[in-house]
Formats: sequence, C-alpha cells, structure tokens
Amino acid sequence: MNLLNIAKHLLYLAETEYTSGNSATTVDEVVAAERLFEELKSFKDSYFNEMYSYDTLEFEDEFDETADEDENDDEMADEESDDEMTDDEENDNELDDYNEKEHSYIRNRFPLEEMENIIEWVDQHPNARFSTISHRFKKIKSMNYIPRFRKYVENNGTRLEKIKQVKEFMFNEFYVKRTIEKEAVHDADLELYAIQKARELDWDTFKASKAFIDTFKKENRISSRRCNKIITRTKPNKKHCSLNDAHNWIESKRPLILKYSTNEILNRDHCSFQQEHVPPKTLSFTGERTTEVAVKKKYNTTHSYTVQPITSANGHLLDKFLMILQEKENQFGQRVQKNLIVPPNVVIRASKSGKNSGVKHHVFLNEVLRPLVGKKFLLFLDSWKIQADLTKFRAVFPN
Repeated sequence: MNLLNIAKHLLYLAETEYTSGNSATTVDEVVAAERLFEELKSFKDSYFNEMYSYDTLEFEDEFDETADEDENDDEMADEESDDEMTDDEENDNELDDYNEKEHSYIRNRFPLEEMENIIEWVDQHPNARFSTISHRFKKIKSMNYIPRFRKYVENNGTRLEKIKQVKEFMFNEFYVKRTIEKEAVHDADLELYAIQKARELDWDTFKASKAFIDTFKKENRISSRRCNKIITRTKPNKKHCSLNDAHNWIESKRPLILKYSTNEILNRDHCSFQQEHVPPKTLSFTGERTTEVAVKKKYNTTHSYTVQPITSANGHLLDKFLMILQEKENQFGQRVQKNLIVPPNVVIRASKSGKNSGVKHHVFLNEVLRPLVGKKFLLFLDSWKIQADLTKFRAVFPN
C-alpha cells in the first residue's frame, strides 16, 4: 500500500468532516499524530494488502434465508395463481362484453325482416361460402350471425322487440281514436290495444299491468284531460278507401292493363305549393294554450301554384307539364308576360287561386298530353269531377 495516498485521503476526510481552524497545534495533537503515523507504517508490510469478504455459515442466517425463500416462493405461487384467476376472470368478462356488444350490434343493425330474408337466402343456397354470403349481404361480418339470426327469428323477436311492437300498435290506435275520430279513450282501451297486439305476436303470457300503461302514457305524454268541448260526429258520404280496396281495384283492372306496354300506361296528378311554407310543428313551451308562428302574409301559406306532371309505368317523367300560377285577374298582365321566361317543356297558365279548373284541364289535355302520346295509351286520373267527365276528354281525343 502507498502510505502517502492513505494520508492524503485521510486528510481529505478530516477536512470534509470537520471545519478547519487557524488555531496552533498542541502537544497532545502532535503525540496523537505520531501514534497514528506509527499505525500507518504497520500497514505497509501487513497482510491486509487485499480485502476479502466471507459468507457467514451461521445456522440462524441460513435458516432465515431458507424461510425467506420459501415464503417468497409461496407468495410468488399465490401471486401467479391470483394472476391466473384474474386473467381468466378478465378473459371471461371480455368474452361476455364481446358477446353482449356483438348481440347489441346485430340487434341494432338488422331488422327482423332482414334477418328472415338472409336466412331464407342461406337456406336456398346451403353450399354457399362465407365469402359469397358476405359479398351479397355486406353487413354480415361472421358466420356466427346466421345461427343468431335463426334463434332470433324462431323466437319471433326478443321480448323487447315484442314490447316495441305492442307500444307502436297502442300509439297508432290511440292516435286514430283521438286525432281523427275524436273518441274518448281510457286506460281500459289502452289495455285492450296492448293485449290485442300481444295475441297477434303469440305472446299469451303478456299482461298489460297498470305500471305498463302508466309508463306508456308517460313516454307518449298522454294524460287524463277534462272534456271542455263537445262536437258532433258526422259520417262522410264518401267511403274511405282501404289498402284492400286498392288491391282489389288493381286486380279488377289487370286484364285492361295487360293490353298496354309500360310506356303507354300514364298517370297524372297535381302537386300544390305555397309561396311561404310553414312547418306543421315547432318547438315551444309545454302547456301553452296557443302556439303562434309569424309569417309575412297569411294568404301566402295557402294554395299558391300548381304543377301537373305526367309519369309512365316504366318510371319515366314525360317531357312536358302544366304549371298554374296565382294571379289576381285570372291572367298575366302585360309586364308579367313581357318578363316571363317560359321553358319549351312548360305550359303556363294563370288563375286567381292557383288551382286547377275545367278550362285548365282542357289546356292540359290539348297542349300537354296530346303532343306526348300516340293513338294507344292508358291514362289513370283521380276521381275529381272535372277529370271524370269523359266529354272533355273526348273533345280532345275523339277516337
């Protein structure tokens, strides 16, 4: 060992540990330094030239270490077991979440009717691959959808789907009774509507409880109100046409329709427009007696002008149509006629109301329809009295 290096480092440690002072060295300090120097000299030839560290062999320490290792092993095993259980639980939870999300996704993206169509196609093509199915039905992401669809359709929809259908039927019946027929409706009537629809869905165990009726009324803002106005119900002379009546009429006319091609079968109707459109509803405060909406002029919200196009059975819009504008004098003034731009495929006339009339119907037949058709055509019109008069039609088309 180099004693000089040891002395230097010892001086450094002393100066670092204790603050240096300017006091004179005493005799005792000199004697202590000499003894310390003698001790340093003994290190020069000493066997402590290298420092060794030895592991203890005491039984207690070894036992403690062994016990610690066993405890650590047990703790690690417990932690691994807990981790495995946690991983399994997390996997199960993730699987449950995935199944729930997937089921919710399928229920929201696929209506019951669409599921039935997909199953019907798959049954007709039992050897179809998934690539073929997914190409035809873009929303199908996995073959697992098919058995889910089957289970859903076999149950005729889930309970929530049936409840939704029941409530829709209840509201439609209530709307007709109150808004159109103005009949008094009570909780017992709502209960009958619900049970009627449930029986149609083969839901024999359904019961329209008071809580169910109260929830339905709350969802649709229905409450018990005092009747403060009595009106007389008048039955109209005209019979309301139902969907079955329309189908029966089409079937009765089918032999006549089959004699014409689709481009020879025509339909004309009129479309009414207003100069100032007012939406039928607006957001406002609940409970107010009168809901007012401001417009520039009231008469602009009524019938203002009419357009009468012609369409064919093959889905084409014919090249010409009649437009009736509203004018006070039932005709255009000189200034309007001078500045009016009339496209070649539009026939424009004027009337005080902007509505159709017998004269305007003759204009339609003569100037719009006659140039567009040949000798053979079939024209469907509504039952308006002027249109139903065949004498006006024969005046333009004698043959």
